[in-house]
Amino acid sequence: MNYSLISRAVLALCAASLFVASCRQPTEPVNESPATPPARGLYVLNEGLFQRNNSTLTLYSFDSARATTDFFERVNGRRLGDTGNDLLIAGDKLFIVVNVSSQIEVVNVRTGRSLRTIPLFNGTVARQPRRMTLAGGRMFVSCFDGTVAVIDTASLQVVSTIAVGANPDGITVQNGKVYVANSGGLNRVPDSTVSILNPTTLAQTARIVVRQNPTGMAADAFGDVYVSTSSVFNADFTQVLVPSRLLVVDANRDVVKQTYNFGSSGVVISGDVGYVRSGGGIITINVRADTVLNSSFLTRAALQSAGVQTLYGLAIDEQNGDIYVTDAKNFTTTGEVFCFSRDGQRKFSFVAGLNPSSMAFLR
Repeated sequence: MNYSLISRAVLALCAASLFVASCRQPTEPVNESPATPPARGLYVLNEGLFQRNNSTLTLYSFDSARATTDFFERVNGRRLGDTGNDLLIAGDKLFIVVNVSSQIEVVNVRTGRSLRTIPLFNGTVARQPRRMTLAGGRMFVSCFDGTVAVIDTASLQVVSTIAVGANPDGITVQNGKVYVANSGGLNRVPDSTVSILNPTTLAQTARIVVRQNPTGMAADAFGDVYVSTSSVFNADFTQVLVPSRLLVVDANRDVVKQTYNFGSSGVVISGDVGYVRSGGGIITINVRADTVLNSSFLTRAALQSAGVQTLYGLAIDEQNGDIYVTDAKNFTTTGEVFCFSRDGQRKFSFVAGLNPSSMAFLR
């Protein structure tokens, strides 16, 4: 059985049972500010703990250098939901995937006010949404029930549901096509394919074989799709059966053209540079030339010396090249977000929520 994808949920569930005993205070005071949206800032989605209904949304202001750690609840007077997985800005709306609650929360990106909660169920069965990408005015949402839900960003209605592979996870757009990583992460034998969708006809047009357990996806400006695969372990986690890797798919021919010989928990691309989370650190690659730039750009040791305990999420500020990493600590205590300059020097940090992961820039 493939345990690599369910390990996070299992870890979170175990952590939940130990939460009271092991919780400690944040390493620094929470820089709380009134729930007034800044002109420029960073949204941080905090996953919370599995089945604890404690996902939160943090908003950090670049102007005041202060964070509202639970911005959504302070604005709307209710909790966000259970296990936030992804967030994406589309125009004046912020879309938030809430996995265990099986819904998409849509808020006004400026005010934080909820516009609509979109349930994603097949009858009474939760579809378990995972990741999102935007194409042609529609939000494409991978769901762990083997489908991609399509949401019109104007009407906020689900307009279609497309069948893909097993337990789809990462999703991106390249060359006018939607690419979906079919992980099969809950199956005895993982999936090893990527589904290709036509965003106009809303149909699957092809499936290509990549490698077992594809989970993360990113697109560059040169016609390639980057696929991160998670390791596949044996039942007791004592042996890696298939190691994690980073693959490059040529979206013109829809074939794997390169496999990097290192693990990848995800890649974020900014211009010519890809920032790869690997082995608890960050490796940089040149996505134009498909070469490694720096295999030790920010090592695990370097991050730890800067105060980062557990690298969990990654985002790049396109305006100045700053690198933002989220720190999940020990998965049961309040997390933190660190900012590094483009050359890897620590600039500042701020306290977020429990298990901070996805980020989006407010401009």
